[in-house]
Amino acid sequence: MAAQQATEQIWKEWDELISKSELSILDAYQITGLYCRLTKAKAQPDRLKQLVKRLVNNKFSSGGSSDTAAAVVPFYALLVDMRYIEKTREYLETLINQCLTQCATFNNDTKSFGPELQFLLQYLNPKTYQTKHFIDTNHVIDLSQSILQSIAQCTLKSTLCQFDLRNCLVKYVEHITKLQERKTDTQRLSAMILWLTSMTRLTLYPIEHAELTSDSLDMATASIFLWTNTLAVPGIISIVSSTKMIIDSLKKWVLGAVAPFLLYSTNKKACMEKLDGNGCLFLLGNIIDLWNGSDGDRTELVELVTSFLQYSKTYFSDKQSSSFPHYHPLFKWSKATWGNSLSFAVFDRVVKQIGYLWTRPFMDELFHDIVHFNISTHSSFKNVFKRGKQPLPNSGGEFALFSVEVESIFSMYSLLIDTFASHSNKILYKIAFTTNLMPQLWQVMNQFGPTGNMQIYLDASKRNDIEKEPLLQVLKVFCQACSILFLTLDDSDIFKYQKPFSPKDLIQISAFLNSFYFSLIQQSATEFPSAAISFKAARQLLLQIYDLDLHHSFCPPNHWLLVSAMPSKLKAFTSLFQSKKKDANASAALFLANFNQGGPVPLRILQLMSHTVPFDVRLKIFRDRINLEQPPSFENNHLITVKRGQVLLDGYQQLSSLPTSVWKGKIRVNFINELGMEEAGIDRGGPFKEFITTLISEAFKPNYGLFEATSQNSFYPSPSSAVHGKNHIQLFEFIGKAIGKAVCEGILLDVQFASFLLAKLLGRNVFLEELKELDEDVWKNLIYVKNYEGDVEVLGLTFEVDEDVFGKIESHELKYRGKHVPVVNSNRIEYVYLMADYKLNQRAKNQTNAFIQGFKTVVSESWIRLFSPPELQRVLAGEDKDFDVLDIRKHTVYEDGYFDEHPVIRSFWQIVEQFTFEEKKALLKFVTGCPKPPLGGFSYLQPPFTIRMVSTELDGPASIRMIKSVLKMNTKSGRLPTSSTCFNLLKLPAYTRKAQLKEKLSYSINSNTGFELS
Repeated sequence: MAAQQATEQIWKEWDELISKSELSILDAYQITGLYCRLTKAKAQPDRLKQLVKRLVNNKFSSGGSSDTAAAVVPFYALLVDMRYIEKTREYLETLINQCLTQCATFNNDTKSFGPELQFLLQYLNPKTYQTKHFIDTNHVIDLSQSILQSIAQCTLKSTLCQFDLRNCLVKYVEHITKLQERKTDTQRLSAMILWLTSMTRLTLYPIEHAELTSDSLDMATASIFLWTNTLAVPGIISIVSSTKMIIDSLKKWVLGAVAPFLLYSTNKKACMEKLDGNGCLFLLGNIIDLWNGSDGDRTELVELVTSFLQYSKTYFSDKQSSSFPHYHPLFKWSKATWGNSLSFAVFDRVVKQIGYLWTRPFMDELFHDIVHFNISTHSSFKNVFKRGKQPLPNSGGEFALFSVEVESIFSMYSLLIDTFASHSNKILYKIAFTTNLMPQLWQVMNQFGPTGNMQIYLDASKRNDIEKEPLLQVLKVFCQACSILFLTLDDSDIFKYQKPFSPKDLIQISAFLNSFYFSLIQQSATEFPSAAISFKAARQLLLQIYDLDLHHSFCPPNHWLLVSAMPSKLKAFTSLFQSKKKDANASAALFLANFNQGGPVPLRILQLMSHTVPFDVRLKIFRDRINLEQPPSFENNHLITVKRGQVLLDGYQQLSSLPTSVWKGKIRVNFINELGMEEAGIDRGGPFKEFITTLISEAFKPNYGLFEATSQNSFYPSPSSAVHGKNHIQLFEFIGKAIGKAVCEGILLDVQFASFLLAKLLGRNVFLEELKELDEDVWKNLIYVKNYEGDVEVLGLTFEVDEDVFGKIESHELKYRGKHVPVVNSNRIEYVYLMADYKLNQRAKNQTNAFIQGFKTVVSESWIRLFSPPELQRVLAGEDKDFDVLDIRKHTVYEDGYFDEHPVIRSFWQIVEQFTFEEKKALLKFVTGCPKPPLGGFSYLQPPFTIRMVSTELDGPASIRMIKSVLKMNTKSGRLPTSSTCFNLLKLPAYTRKAQLKEKLSYSINSNTGFELS
């Protein structure tokens, strides 16, 4: 009790003393000492504020002899007086630590920390440690000014440099970010920014006054303090950027000292571990922000970004696990120990800082040497696929250094693409559309290695450790960017202007990619090679060139076939294509036998690079595999009953919700005629074929509203299918299943599918050139915008599209706030890209996805990917070519008295041989419902082509009809040939004269009359 009263009495005296209008230096020393001794256990914030206000004023009378009594002495004078030096240092450190504790405590009212912050700014700045006046010169230490500076540095090191300011600064950044988003309470926002700026100024003191090697404050200690406390605070540079003095100082010390220290430190990993995963990103963002607009070495920046991204990405994952237990607003899951709970807005601020790396000015500067690379100074380009391995002329070490720089640049961008997945398209877009970069980069890559011509990549693709090839990232980014570039190209770019590549270039690129990816997918016989996954863009680019060749055929014959290049370890698969047997069936059977034994490599080749395998072999494999996946005929039989007038509706209601096993099983159909009576049908597949063909015919009628037709009468899902009600998406899935079932049953469809729909069905990308098929007018307009030579802004376009939907104009933005974004020269390629994407991929996205999902429910995606879009059209609808009469005759079945040498049949085939191409198509359409012959010949037509004898009379027993037909005794001749397309059946009257047969047959097939149901 007595001690408490004594303490209170001392505080009372302290309060009286500090309230004096004037204080001597010794008064200041006394009240400071009293305060420090009385607050060892707990600080007194209000009294601390009073004390530091007096010390900040820093004008005390000396209180000494008469000749110095009038002198004004700063508090620092005590630090060079031998009587007070030790205690004064102790008191100062106590006050500084208490002020730091106060300031490092988050408070919405930052103004309340004003005196403490002023005190820190003054007493932590060694520049202020100067004095010309002393208490008593007799007690002043020699070299007083040097001693003062040394004490100031030591004070910095023992107080500020030992303090963790990061967490407090991070909280203020988060609150400032929230206030900036809300755009309210600007006064509070300004106060917080001022506080943050002042604290940032404090953190610069150590590095500004450090020495390379010093017992008081060395450069290493100062650098570590700066980047662990300030640079590790997310987005702090962007907040304090308006204070030029601080930014200039930060640029000087961060770019001149901290960045080199981090880059060349012998213990770089330990430096990064101090920051953790989030801290590395925050530091990187701030360093990049400072680099923006500076004259710093871009090469150093690239190396720094690469090393920090490589380290930080190990802390994040898109999947939760015991190793990544914490939710992360940017990367989903994290194992970082701090920073995960920060808001997305804070991380978005950091991403914007890092986004400087994919701005146009920075990229143009970074890619300058590549874009202006002159191949003539190194070697002449020759195709490695025609030339052997011949060393390039020696160009010294200059190109070797250049190749290292190129590798560093693209390693950085590869890391950025992988790390910031949501920005990957933007980064790749900027790379892809850097003027002349892609063709120049192809030329540069062809100079890599001792022999050039991409040989280092081909050699690497045959090794299991391909990832160790340092130049690999250059190729990876090239493929990714080129894939995007190709989406905006039209035919004139390649074949007229030969930009960015000529057809000759594309032949060379595709030859390389074909061999490269072919080797990648064979690296492992057990597991799917990881390199093949990481290089999926190489396959995508390869297929884009392949599809271009399908349309324009600029590559040499057999350019794509590579089966003979397979390694010896796959002899079984190689023998499939090199067998001396000419029988394709035997070859397909051999392949299936090898596949069924569990060999995954042949399957990979078929699914990923089917174009390297001859088409007839792939077709045989496809059909065999489809048959293998069908259950036995006695399993999964399902009967449906449909009315003839509503086949699509009844089919949808009875089949749409049934499981996949039903669709893959046997579906039998009973028809109900117009009178409501069940029709008698022969269940050998005919009624089901009629059901499928009728259903598809109904679904694809333009006036039905589910599908629309292009100007070439090719069909695609209608964007306005919602007229069919809420179930319209399910209808598309059902139709997809029906078409898949038709494929499984070998039923040809008389439908021409749009090529862009088939491409999507195969998982291919479709963009600008495919738009020509969908809407040629829009395509022409986009080509006009793309090639416009003047200022495209005068066209008055924005990133918005208007469409007429049932008489009502609807607007769609192509990007966020697109209606407010004008199309200018710098973004017109993006406009072309987004418009083509909208028209082809977004308008009917849900309908198309449902259609594809339905189809793949019945036909495995693995097997339809054996084909290109034109090949898939042939699988679905048959060959668009003249058929071989001997082939169809060989596989024809005869009924009710006809046989191959029957006089009427001989006449029939003679007439068919004389038919024109169009007449043959009409005959097939009349009998089978499809004008095209089946792919691979008529042995695949199911049911087989059948000719049944009928009398020229409308009645009479079959036995009499047969005798009369052989003896040519028929007298009536009015009856026309008829057909039952569901059975591929031609009902041919036994005409007595060939001329009459030709006349009646021609009339029937060309007018499509005489159809009757069986």
